[in-house]
Amino acid sequence: EDDYGNLRYIGKDPNNYVQFNNELWRIIGVMKDIENPDGTKEDKVKLIRSESIGNYAWNSSNINDWSTSSLKTLLNEGDYYNRTNSFENTGLINEAKEMISESVWNLGGSITCEDVTAKMFYERERGEEVYSGHATKWTGKVALMYPSDYGYATGGGSTTNRDTCLNTSIFNWNRTWQGRDENLVDCYSNNWFFNVYDQWTITPYSYYDNMNMFNIYPGGSIVYNNSNQSYVLVHPVVYLESSVIIENESDGTSDRPFVLKL
Repeated sequence: EDDYGNLRYIGKDPNNYVQFNNELWRIIGVMKDIENPDGTKEDKVKLIRSESIGNYAWNSSNINDWSTSSLKTLLNEGDYYNRTNSFENTGLINEAKEMISESVWNLGGSITCEDVTAKMFYERERGEEVYSGHATKWTGKVALMYPSDYGYATGGGSTTNRDTCLNTSIFNWNRTWQGRDENLVDCYSNNWFFNVYDQWTITPYSYYDNMNMFNIYPGGSIVYNNSNQSYVLVHPVVYLESSVIIENESDGTSDRPFVLKL
């Protein structure tokens, strides 16, 4: 349980695998009070695709507003959502689309990442710190992870425990900065989100309107990256309808994932 009552899978490789869209996805957790389009709120299970769908610009127009981004269009209206062209084998199937709960996504950003912990990111993601005129919320089905999802997934380790990781800015987890604290390796190496390649998040670096989104850096930290010029790994993220159930007896490993159905 995090600081706000959300239940999250943590550690290096928890048993949170599910079969969804005829692929392996993973459960981020059970998120509290997620807003529906009609304004009601409910707790929802949140999934992320285990493998990326490839490297894409966050927004081809280089504006850091998710509600108008080219990646948002690809995931919700374009080839990925419609399973066409290059996504004819990896896009969403109809059964998966029926399981996805249309939800309100918070688009609050931050003007820095150097001193921001997982808890601070969580609060800013739900705030209104965006560049003037940019959206603070968006309603849709398929989006991306938040920086706080990555931060809260750490399990810590024997050298640096989870509490220390959560009280340290995610930026400072980086294994490549000069003068880095080698002990912080536990923060990202025992985090199932961590990858040796960049990964996009949905959250903007809100000091500017035309560049820089936060992404998970291969060094283990959260940094900002140019949304137009950088082609970064995309892992789609969705909330599930409450009518989705687990139909098999499984342990949630990659070999025996939970199988979902309506």
